[in-house]
Amino acid sequence: MSTPHRMLGLARLVSAALFLGGCFGQAELDVSGPLPGEESTNPGGPEASDCPSSGIEPGPSPLRRLTRFEYNNTVRDLLGTSLQPAETFTKEEESLGFNNNAYALNVTLLHVEQWMEASETLSGSANLDALLPCQPTSGTEATCARQFIEAFGKRAWRRPLEAGEVTRLLAVYQAGRDRKDFLTGIRMTLQAFLQSPFFLYRVETGTPSAQGVSTVQVTSYEMASRLSYFLWGTMPDAALFQAAEAGALVTPAQVEAQARRMIADPKARKMVAEFHRQWLKLDEFSHTTKDTTVYPAFEPLKAAMRTETEKFLDYVFFDSEGSASLLFDAPFTFANKPLADFYGANGPAGSAFEKVTVNPSQRAGLLTQASFLASHAKPNQSSPIHRGVFARKQFLCQQLPTPPDDVGAPPDPSPDATTRERFAEHTRSPACSGCHALIDPIGFGFENYDGAGAFRTHEGTLPVDASGSVTQAGDAEGSYVGAVELSRKFARSTYVMECVATQWFRYANGRGETTQEQCEVQNLKKQFTRSGFNLRELLVQLTLSDAFRYRQPAPAAQ
Repeated sequence: MSTPHRMLGLARLVSAALFLGGCFGQAELDVSGPLPGEESTNPGGPEASDCPSSGIEPGPSPLRRLTRFEYNNTVRDLLGTSLQPAETFTKEEESLGFNNNAYALNVTLLHVEQWMEASETLSGSANLDALLPCQPTSGTEATCARQFIEAFGKRAWRRPLEAGEVTRLLAVYQAGRDRKDFLTGIRMTLQAFLQSPFFLYRVETGTPSAQGVSTVQVTSYEMASRLSYFLWGTMPDAALFQAAEAGALVTPAQVEAQARRMIADPKARKMVAEFHRQWLKLDEFSHTTKDTTVYPAFEPLKAAMRTETEKFLDYVFFDSEGSASLLFDAPFTFANKPLADFYGANGPAGSAFEKVTVNPSQRAGLLTQASFLASHAKPNQSSPIHRGVFARKQFLCQQLPTPPDDVGAPPDPSPDATTRERFAEHTRSPACSGCHALIDPIGFGFENYDGAGAFRTHEGTLPVDASGSVTQAGDAEGSYVGAVELSRKFARSTYVMECVATQWFRYANGRGETTQEQCEVQNLKKQFTRSGFNLRELLVQLTLSDAFRYRQPAPAAQ
């Protein structure tokens, strides 16, 4: 049975939302830019002498739709709800490893239907007593509705409403009021707010810049949204709105002060966890299964393995000195007793997770944690190829060609040959050797770990050869023996640290880096190096970058 706030119907609500200023008109003109495959993927960059000492050349500023993560966070902070309607939304497509890339956030009719249903659910369950700034009487309902539209609209659309927008939203309210009563009108207005492109997208226009017509500086309200969605994954808070209203998000000092405040807020931990979830493909681990006859200990430890990595990443970023090198060479991890026993480490006595010291000859940082090792392996054996591919893409920022369609299945385990020997034979084909020359030498270095992440020196009775090498990776190149040596090589490598900065640049800006901003990206990497690869400082510097504070002007409507 239809509830009162659903009476307007799908067609009328969509028409009302689109009528609010022709919202998609500007948006359609602002999504042009390089396709993901056209963007630079080299973690290096030009020399300092190649970069001008002045001039601002921001990359494209494509229209960015809220991701499911951002949508749930936004309605939580906007409405005070515990509902998470975006959990049922269509999953975003990934591009360059992240699901917030603006060029991949396409829209279908299914999205529109899901947004409509979510707006109905949210408006129907909203606590209007908490949202309304007034208590209407029979003679003040229209005035109260206007006050609500102006106050709520500023938060929902993340900027003050224009007079024409208020008028059109009042018409939506009045349609509901005429149909039933004041609260029905308010709930229908809520639906219109939540279905509007100004809520679902981060619409920007910018302000004229002294740098010239090719560059505009984002407005204070737009900067408030850029900061909040980057550092928190949600809408601006009261302090950001106040700063925006005062025009106090313009100078680098003003932006930096807010960024440091926000990084110290607990909401930043959730955003960083979301970045790590995507960058390190932690959800792939959650879907990992193993042959229980080969790895009977895996399933009972699976949840603990993911918790270990999540706690480790959070600690390195927020509670340690913050160096990205620790991601690779940390002499500790977080474990409960069962997981500590799996690692052969002295750990806590119970189920609670504690910081524990690992065996330095067997473990060091993220690349030797079971979540990574098990996720990039087969159900019944290790996989040098999967581990090598992941290291190339995520830590060296190098894209690899798609494997040919006729690639054969991996060789089955055999007591007569090690995994290395079987995979080396498998990839000698001329059609495969080009890519595998980049992949396999890295992946073979992980052969001291089986498909579940347990340390080993033998496969059955055969000794394991865990020697490896890295090529075409700047100062990360060279030979090593075992993943611990590789991890320490990565921890010392400027090339790897610059890749970390590149991954954060892509996540912060919702797109890949472009050729025109190579100098800007290189400057960011140099600042990261000067900070001792401090991850928290990297986030601050990202908010101060030209790519973050400026945008290209939207093309004029034809």
